Order: sequence, then C-alpha cells, then structure tokens
Amino acid sequence: MDYCELKDQVNGLDERQRKGCTRVLSLVSIGGGMRPEFREHLDGASTYREFFEALYGDDTLRFTKAWAAWARHDGKQWVDRFEPAQAAERVPFAGRGLPVEFSGNTVLVPLGGHGKKARVLAFEDGAFNEDAAAYFTSIEGAFTCGGLSFDGIYDVFTSGNTVLFEHWALNEKGIRVKSAQLAENYGLTG
Repeated sequence: MDYCELKDQVNGLDERQRKGCTRVLSLVSIGGGMRPEFREHLDGASTYREFFEALYGDDTLRFTKAWAAWARHDGKQWVDRFEPAQAAERVPFAGRGLPVEFSGNTVLVPLGGHGKKARVLAFEDGAFNEDAAAYFTSIEGAFTCGGLSFDGIYDVFTSGNTVLFEHWALNEKGIRVKSAQLAENYGLTG
C-alpha cells in the first residue's frame, strides 16, 4: 500500500473512526508522504488497520506519539509493553477510584476500567509512553497506594484500571530531567 491509499482509506471511515485515525496519520506523515521510520510498516500492509497494527506491534516504536495515539484510539491494553520498577496487582478498590494516602490525607485517582481490581505500577522517569496514558496529577512527598510506598515527586497517570506513577528525576539544580539523560550525564550508561 502507498500513502495515498492509506489516506483514502482513513478518509472513508465513519466520523468517530476517522477522527482517531486521522490523528495517527498526521503523526506518521510529513509533506504529503510517509515519514521514513514508518515506511516499511506501510509497505507490508494492505489496509489502514494492518498498518496501524504493524506500528503498534513494533517495540522500537513504543515511545512514539503515533504508537501512543493508536494505542489510545484502539483501546489497547498497552501497559504490559513497558517494565515497571514496582508493581502491585489485583488491588481492590471501591467506588470510583483508588486511594492515594499521604500525611493523613487521601486522594482518589479515578479509574475508567471495569471491575473492582486495579494495578499500581511505578516507573522511572521516561520509562513508559506518557502519551498513551491519561494524566491525572503530580504528587510530592511520601505516600502509599495499593500497598506500595513512594517518596519523591511523581506524575500520576491512568489507563483503564491501572494507575501509573512516574518518578521525577532531578538534576543537581533541582530541574526535572529524564533518568536516561541523568545517567548519560554522569557516565552511568553501558
């Protein structure tokens, strides 16, 4: 399939499907054609869905905005494609959210999935594709959630019944930088 065929297929979709697929299409194209890093996936596809699934199946693209846009649009259970630093599985919750407890206070993280069991995953800064998740808030200090203990600054995201905590890495000036960048700066990479 070529880019024009892909674009025609996306334009022929119903309004709801077209909106999400047009977003993915805009992220894989440039100047009326396909971006080089996505070309091989298009060559092997005969439908827009085959193309988008080929992108999603390629682990080297997990951190791209296109991968995240397709994962969100198609309702993928994507969190298992990344490795957390800590995890708590099958955490029971009641009501509409999972409690985060700190300093005698409680905040409920709203969950959108079905059932009454949640997952709590903790990641280092930059260890998962934030664009695939829904941002909720940031928390600083010591707190617990789902039996896991945290201390520091964390962004809080959700995806279905999963709560994802992303630990901020701070440089010597207290400015947020990705963990990989800190490791590289201090010669900690192999």
